[in-house]
Amino acid sequence: MLKLVFFYGFIEKGRASTRGEIVGNEVHADVNWLLKSVTRGLENHQADTPEVGEVLNRLAEQDLTTDAFSLPQPKSLPACTLLPDTVGAALAVASDVAAAIAAVEDDLHWEQNLDYSDSVMERSGFMDGYAYSEIIGPNGFFPGNDFLLGFMLLGPRRLYRERYHAAPELYWMLTGPSNWKRGAGGWEKLAAGSTRWHKPFIVHATETFDTPLLCMWAWTKDVTVPAKLVGT
Repeated sequence: MLKLVFFYGFIEKGRASTRGEIVGNEVHADVNWLLKSVTRGLENHQADTPEVGEVLNRLAEQDLTTDAFSLPQPKSLPACTLLPDTVGAALAVASDVAAAIAAVEDDLHWEQNLDYSDSVMERSGFMDGYAYSEIIGPNGFFPGNDFLLGFMLLGPRRLYRERYHAAPELYWMLTGPSNWKRGAGGWEKLAAGSTRWHKPFIVHATETFDTPLLCMWAWTKDVTVPAKLVGT
């Protein structure tokens, strides 16, 4: 009897392992679809934002093989309630990217900067409308080699106050419009589909209007140096 129990236990363990491999392979395919869709979308923006080429070059250098792939621990935050509407709106800007986000939605690990709070951000309710996820990065599907790429959610009528960091950074707005400030310049209203480049240590800020923001973001180097809020 013990041998029989052991045998069936071994079979069930094998089936579970096989199911896990199948799920992992499916998600790996969906994530690669997402990254290929992002690549195609960004290629269309190299003329208006030449630095997009730096992101594409760094992305091409990353190990996206099955050996480097792992499933992150899925995590949801209050801001994730914005995802269905923002992904739906993003269909008009980059339909393949939006569809691919929807395909991996349940596997995403959403997080927040641990140094942020409503009081630090000087806005009540800010944290309930803010989250980011990594596709490439420590909490993403691929670890990345001094490179991060992911998505950010920012709820309506939020001010993401002035900040800076060592990493060069690209944003690609999948919804909009939204307000952006960079360096000594004033606020600029950017439409959905716009790209925005931030040089290392340049101060920048983001503000949303009556609709939430979904954007892709990437850091191309010096990714272990955290972002800092001005005045903190």
